[in-house]
Amino acid sequence: MLFNSLEFLIFLPLALIIHSLCIPRRFWRGRKIFLVVASYLFYMSWNPFFGLLLLGSTLIDYSLGIALERTTGPVRRRLLLCVSLAFNLGMLGYFKYGNFVADNLYHLFGLTEPPHWDILLPIGISFYTFESLAYTINVYRGERACRSLLDFSLFLSFFPHLVAGPIVRPRAFIPQLGSAPVVTGPDVEQALARIAQGFLKKVLLADVLGQYVDQVWGDLGAYPAGNVLLAYYAYAFQIYFDFSGYTDIALGVSRLFGLWLPENFDRPYLAQSPREFWQRWHISLSTWLRDYLYISLGGNRGSRVRTYLNLLITMLLGGLWHGAAWNFVVWGGYHGALLAGHRLFTDRRPPADRGPVATALCRVGMFHLVVLGWVFFRAPSLAESIVSLGRLATPGYIVVRAGSEAAILVAVGLLLHVAPPAAKLRERFVTLSPVAQGLAYSAATIAAFFLAPASERFIYFQF
Repeated sequence: MLFNSLEFLIFLPLALIIHSLCIPRRFWRGRKIFLVVASYLFYMSWNPFFGLLLLGSTLIDYSLGIALERTTGPVRRRLLLCVSLAFNLGMLGYFKYGNFVADNLYHLFGLTEPPHWDILLPIGISFYTFESLAYTINVYRGERACRSLLDFSLFLSFFPHLVAGPIVRPRAFIPQLGSAPVVTGPDVEQALARIAQGFLKKVLLADVLGQYVDQVWGDLGAYPAGNVLLAYYAYAFQIYFDFSGYTDIALGVSRLFGLWLPENFDRPYLAQSPREFWQRWHISLSTWLRDYLYISLGGNRGSRVRTYLNLLITMLLGGLWHGAAWNFVVWGGYHGALLAGHRLFTDRRPPADRGPVATALCRVGMFHLVVLGWVFFRAPSLAESIVSLGRLATPGYIVVRAGSEAAILVAVGLLLHVAPPAAKLRERFVTLSPVAQGLAYSAATIAAFFLAPASERFIYFQF
């Protein structure tokens, strides 16, 4: 059930009516039970088997969390943590990387017919396994375990963030479930504005840009260098609008139920350095990798060389988290090299205050480094990413008819990055009269209906 589908437009109002109107607020436990059931129905709408995997992860890590808190011996505690790591990473490894590993092993040993197992990738598995791992690692590090199986189930299964994040930390979500939240009128207005913002990003910006990107990548040989370069820029904004649009919808829907999810984006293409980019892009993943992988590897506590190596390993695994293909590994290694190179430069020459010209140049340079990385992320394979880069050496210009719409939307994306933050714009919007807000929603709906192409699934659903 996609956010941008008719089924969801029926599911969400029904869920809100039952949760907020049919179940009294004083029966908070009943509301939580309903949210868990609704979340499982939402998730199992793709495949009923997915619900069994989610339930298994919930029961195992809830039990291990209780056992970790009650166990004092360091050896037994490490053993319990290893059980959680083995289960979650084993499940993720089989479903997401089984075919990838098998194919590469067969090629490594020179066999001509590598097997292809019929493995169905459960949607959202990368997200909820990281959330579940964060919980058991936190308990191992000394945090209190969750005593309520219902609360832990809702933490893992809550449908707004279940499929594509943001990756929610247990300490940020579970405490919200202690008492029934109060949803005020301004909360509803802000939530609806954010949901509308997310849908517009998806259907009017990401999906339109995606048409051009798919067109060029589908037949690279038919387009000159200018069009290929434009497709690079178009994809940079397609994936931003697509993923941040999903996050806007998720945060808005969650707020309608009185629950809060963490922010995941902060105008990432304004970053001046690789480190700042990852402080602005997919924040919930980058902070997870920092806290549970980079720091576990030693972080910056060792030598400088060890710090650079830890950055590279962290981003290589972060790239592999996105997909079972070598182009994702290269993308992760590329960003790891950028982070290590930036760390090396700043270690030798601490950053000084920059003027406006130097700041602008750093932003432009970093933006283009990120765009180059997206080539490997978007390419169907590593070989095709190299082919596409080779197309830049061919002569040619941008064919206006083929790329004019994409070029305009790329310019829109740049303008939205330098405009006031979206939160401030939403605050101004909700101060308008109900009539003005209604007209704005109506105009946006009409524009989406007549101008948007057939909406596609969100890009990060594949991870």
